Amino acid sequence: MKPILIPLASCAALLGTPVLADTCTFTTECFEAEACADSAFSVAIEQKDGATLLVSDAESFPVSVGGSDAVRIYVGVTESAFHLMSRATDGTARYSTHLYDGPLMVNYLGNCEGAD
Repeated sequence: MKPILIPLASCAALLGTPVLADTCTFTTECFEAEACADSAFSVAIEQKDGATLLVSDAESFPVSVGGSDAVRIYVGVTESAFHLMSRATDGTARYSTHLYDGPLMVNYLGNCEGAD
């Protein structure tokens, strides 16, 4: 008997688990007007129940997706911040968080890898 092969995305949808689309690693962090520094911050772009989520060690939240064939844009609003991330087709990524408390701004520079 031949085994039945089900694509990973279909299995994940049946189980209700997220499918990892991209992993973005940000190697540079710029805090407010201070000099930029090395960073190891990462964000995953996941699809779950028809929604796109940005997921990091700090939090997970839904985002609206826009842009063009050249650059994909992700925008999210949480109780503590406004989030904007852009990802070009070559993987180049920028992530900006504008925290309400302060207010404070943190920008990240990096790259994304994975399927779209």
